[in-house]
Amino acid sequence: MKQILLPFGADNADVTPVSAAARFASRFDGNVTALFYPRLPDPVIVDPMSGGVVSYEGIDEEVAAQREQAEAQFLAVKEGLSADLGARVSVELQRLSNWRQIGEESRIFDLTVVARATRSPHWQTLFEMALFEGGRPVMLTPEGWDKPFGDTVVVAWNRSTETARLIGQSLPILCSAKAVHIVELEGRYASGPDGKALQKYLAGHGIKAEQHKSEAPNGPGAKMVEISRDLGADLMLKGAYTQSRLTQLIFGGATRQILDQADIPVIFAH
Repeated sequence: MKQILLPFGADNADVTPVSAAARFASRFDGNVTALFYPRLPDPVIVDPMSGGVVSYEGIDEEVAAQREQAEAQFLAVKEGLSADLGARVSVELQRLSNWRQIGEESRIFDLTVVARATRSPHWQTLFEMALFEGGRPVMLTPEGWDKPFGDTVVVAWNRSTETARLIGQSLPILCSAKAVHIVELEGRYASGPDGKALQKYLAGHGIKAEQHKSEAPNGPGAKMVEISRDLGADLMLKGAYTQSRLTQLIFGGATRQILDQADIPVIFAH
């Protein structure tokens, strides 16, 4: 986890998880690239009878205003970091022309960090762009998270391809942890190797993990959050959207519950 992406814009610069990203980078002697994204207003169609010409008048001024606001707010947050953490964060203001490029940019970073920020109306879109278009893990942090983390890690093992991929990408995290807990929920897993098999795999990498099994009468996500609290975990690893997003939107699901309820950072992969 040497290279971490931290996207920010005028809609979230004041709640961007700078501290969490810098702390995590420090853990692996890495760096954070804070990347400004503009959110362009919808184009205006003028004279549709003549072919629907799209007007972008005023776009440059709008982007410049967003950039100025976001930079000021972001730097104010960054100033609250210690000198060591602050030195790990670089800021790029001109690289992106549209916020929908975040997913593409995340492909060349080890991890993208996004905050679940109630004051930012677009945090979930930002999270999903990085998750589905980047192919790399995405960390979601509670708003205002400013504590060390990564010592006690819960692996939400549902035997899925998504979680297996995340574990492979997260071996440096698991190797650096002081305690690793594999949690399986009865009847809430795909066909595949069980927790004991995963425990053996991790042992082959020098990672000692404890195995736990539990029922989940109130839903798998809520139960995973509860177990993480009981174990004193400060980080969770979770494969995202093993069920489709539409299914989870209508009926709920583990990913949806964890997105809404987790009070520790969670790293997802799809």
